[in-house]
Amino acid sequence: MTSREYPKIWGSFERIAEDGRTLAFVIEDIPEALWSEAVEFMLGNYIREDVWWITAGTAEDSQAIQEYRVLLKSIINCKMSLACFLSHDDGNDRTLVGVNMCMPQEKNHFVDHNPPKTKAGLLSLRMFSEAMKVTAIYDKYDVSKYLMGAGLSVTPEYRGLGVAVELLKYRQVYSYCFTNNCFSRVQGTVFIVDMTCFTDPRKRRIMARIIN
Repeated sequence: MTSREYPKIWGSFERIAEDGRTLAFVIEDIPEALWSEAVEFMLGNYIREDVWWITAGTAEDSQAIQEYRVLLKSIINCKMSLACFLSHDDGNDRTLVGVNMCMPQEKNHFVDHNPPKTKAGLLSLRMFSEAMKVTAIYDKYDVSKYLMGAGLSVTPEYRGLGVAVELLKYRQVYSYCFTNNCFSRVQGTVFIVDMTCFTDPRKRRIMARIIN
């Protein structure tokens, strides 16, 4: 990937809150000074609510949480992750309300990290490997690399405002022709693999595969 401006503000949007207030949000690269905050953000509600991590038992195992913390640090080092900030009226302060961890993925190579040793970590890795097998991304779409979503979370207070959608939308600005996300839902422990977003509008499409 060619060099680019980093960190960069990619865009902004507004939403009307239930109390009538206008909320202003900004989407940007996670600046290096906030890497630790973003990692801890993902170790909050995300691993306690997402069915993937619930199934693996990550949140109940302090060693597994530490393993995941190390992995998230490796991912954020790739400088491809996005954050959503709520801007405040004074213009000098803002609040982190959403994070989308992303990383470049190449065939037969995963981001450099220490392999997990805990039961929860090994189970999560096995689940991920099986999910990625089903998609057959490289052969099906004839790509050698793509941008992979590695976790998306929004603060509960600001859910329902389209923050996650905006994070996914702005992820397309990176110079990858293809981006992938593996979503999960609570009902029936079903994993939805969402293969989306060719950057060329003529090729853009959304395909989903449900893995029972």
